[in-house]
Amino acid sequence: MAVFKRFISGVCAATLVAGLTVSAATAQEPDTQPESIWSHDLSGLMLPATLAGFERGQSKQFDKDGYNVGVAFKDDASGSWADLFIYRASPASVPIWGDRAVAGMFANPVLGEVDVDAVRIMPFTPPNNAGEKSGLKVLAPLQNDLTASGLAMYMHDGWLIKLRMTSRKLDIVALEARMADFIAGLKLSPAARPAPTFVDILDCPTPLKPGKKARLIQLDMMGSIMLGATLGAAHEEKAEADNQGDDSSARDSVWCRDPASQPQFGIYRRGADEDSYLIALGDVGTSLAVGRYDLGPLMKPTRGYLVTQSDGVTEQVYPPFDRLPLPGQVLGLPGNVDAVFSAGLMPGNNTGTTIMVPGG
Repeated sequence: MAVFKRFISGVCAATLVAGLTVSAATAQEPDTQPESIWSHDLSGLMLPATLAGFERGQSKQFDKDGYNVGVAFKDDASGSWADLFIYRASPASVPIWGDRAVAGMFANPVLGEVDVDAVRIMPFTPPNNAGEKSGLKVLAPLQNDLTASGLAMYMHDGWLIKLRMTSRKLDIVALEARMADFIAGLKLSPAARPAPTFVDILDCPTPLKPGKKARLIQLDMMGSIMLGATLGAAHEEKAEADNQGDDSSARDSVWCRDPASQPQFGIYRRGADEDSYLIALGDVGTSLAVGRYDLGPLMKPTRGYLVTQSDGVTEQVYPPFDRLPLPGQVLGLPGNVDAVFSAGLMPGNNTGTTIMVPGG
């Protein structure tokens, strides 16, 4: 975890505005008031009115379909409060989204000066068969009017569960105990596919090498159809493998953090791979994955690079680049360039695909 602490130290030294990674979404419906039992039908999570000494407060839905929700808690006696989030994420990786959450946490000026050497970082085993040592827990003593703040995160059958807890009275030992009690009280059905053991993200040995600026390839109708059909076939093959219980595609990769990462977004690569990379946007579960494609004689140009945007619920693929695009080019796609393909990712719900053609 020493590398993680060096990363935190770098984030704490940054002068970027905090709060960029807390939530990229706006509530889609009014706050809901507490009831005796709060339930999230999509994940099966059930929350009582009080949990580990915390009173449950309002809940918010950050998307129109309920795949991204948050619930507030408070404990006036200990001067503590907590926020619980449950949402889909792509990739389904605690190392990546934990890395992003930590970056946002320690870029927040509300926490004040943080003694990095006193920060505690540890894996933990979440409840409900979610995976041995698959979760991440981070606790920090604070030196202002707050005494401690903590973060815990784990995956449960494709749902990312994130707990943030802060106190004006508890030290990190007491806060960790409260976090452990809180997590133990989360009611979910046993996970069908336990998540892999948490693996710390290391710094990439070398930075991503910038090359010439990539050019977007303008696809005609036939090129769009051929590319979309190929992507659709790959999507169906993966969905079939998932339905048959083959979770190899869900196993977490060993990632490294590119030095160009910022508190508001992170750039990650698999090992020393310099031919593909992933940009994680904040810690809200949305990513932009860049990778090579080769369609042989099916279309021209036969080779290039595709960018796939995904939030774990749906994905969309943008027109190809002729060479590996720079991160700035990739970040400029959403909202500015139309996708050529989209697909639903939730089994038994929205798994359909759509091919977009020019002028369609």
